[in-house]
Amino acid sequence: MRIFNRLFWLPLLVLSLVQSQSADFNFQRYIQTQETTGLLKNAQWSLYAIYADSKKPVIEHNIRFALAPASCLKLITTGAALKILGADYTFKTCVLTDGFIAPNGQIKGNIILKGGGDPTLGSAVVPGSLPLDSLFLSWVQALKQKGIRRIEGDIIADATLFDPHPIPDNWAWVDMGNYYGASSPALSIHDNLYYLIFKPSRTVGQPAAILATRPYISGLSFENHVLTGPAGSGDNAYIYCAPQQFKARVFGTVPAGVDSFTIKGSIPDPALFAAQYFLTFLQKNGINVTGKALTLKKPARTRRQILLAETTSPPLKKIIEQINKRSINLYCEMLVKAISIERGGNGNTKHGLNVIKKTLEDLKVNTEGLHLSDGSGLSRTNAITVRTMVEFLNAMRHDEQFTDYLHSLSLAGDPNDVGYFKKWGVGTKLAKNARLKSGLIESVRSHSGYLRDSSGRWIIFSFIANNFDGHFSAIDRIHESLLIQLSNLEN
Repeated sequence: MRIFNRLFWLPLLVLSLVQSQSADFNFQRYIQTQETTGLLKNAQWSLYAIYADSKKPVIEHNIRFALAPASCLKLITTGAALKILGADYTFKTCVLTDGFIAPNGQIKGNIILKGGGDPTLGSAVVPGSLPLDSLFLSWVQALKQKGIRRIEGDIIADATLFDPHPIPDNWAWVDMGNYYGASSPALSIHDNLYYLIFKPSRTVGQPAAILATRPYISGLSFENHVLTGPAGSGDNAYIYCAPQQFKARVFGTVPAGVDSFTIKGSIPDPALFAAQYFLTFLQKNGINVTGKALTLKKPARTRRQILLAETTSPPLKKIIEQINKRSINLYCEMLVKAISIERGGNGNTKHGLNVIKKTLEDLKVNTEGLHLSDGSGLSRTNAITVRTMVEFLNAMRHDEQFTDYLHSLSLAGDPNDVGYFKKWGVGTKLAKNARLKSGLIESVRSHSGYLRDSSGRWIIFSFIANNFDGHFSAIDRIHESLLIQLSNLEN
């Protein structure tokens, strides 16, 4: 802890000095000083900032290093999605029947929930998307308006629009069972997450009991190894559970001093959950179902299907705003698969990533060192140079949808903005100026985006640190210092 305190102290001191310095600030000297500290001495650290109009570098340090970008990779995926799909693109989810509606209100056949790749279905996150129960109530009302009172058949979830591979190949085991490592089928629901509620012990070090999941996930059981940590210690529990697996193991700690504590897990089979939950919802709302909840494993050849209800997602520009401000991995991975479909693929992650890389090449962006393992940046095997990132961000400036793209990034120093930069640059020219995205995974911290200098000229930047020794917040202070000085420049 003493070592960390020393490492953390230096960036804070430098930040206070930087804030008071003039436009003749020596970026190279500052960077060299930081690299001599224990924090960055053995790290890989790349920094690049250019004037957008002239492409003249302001900061240029190790720009050929191909580094893991973490969630800054979402800037590439969302930008490519805007260019390929369009800002007003929407996803549709259909409620169908392969039977017929009898005069007495019975359906003799199955109800099919056909997924169209909507990442926001049943989510309370994106404005314009109905939360889970409200969504299902709208479907029940649509059925009742058609006189349906009984279903003599099954509730079938059809997620076959996308390739059945649930997650990217190189995701870590520690991530999969947690909400940020959720699978991304074409029929996803409720952000593919559930809440796992614990009752901590009154004694630190004693087991924390599991009270419930919300919503209830049929068949899901837990091997619970979670202990009670000190009061105020926060969420240090991890759920280990692969897609399609219904026996989860939970390790770590939750804090003492509260009656209950909640963490978030990933639903093992979102499509099956959607069918099960909708079946139960139908029964509770007076529509009897004689069959059970099932999922299709491959596209089925069926007789004519009748549309009973349809749900349309918010436009892509609204979805992308939540991706970049809240850093939602699931939404990004589903966009990769939607891009694959749009370009003639089968909703396969690898094909979608190849389309994204080709998009960069078509924009004349340098892609040397670019290795894409996913769309969200969760995989440690992703690699990109800061040069590639900056060139892509500059290319997006010339896109007709740039305003939507720019506004999807968090605004520094704005307490009312969604995101993680509410306190960045407060009291400096950076505040309510810089639009940026951050990335964070094990031993990776990154920041990329746009700002204006004191003369109003656009500066585009990308900073990535890998394998540093210390807490990511120390990297934050250094990067924030650099951005403050960029905003102070006068030309």
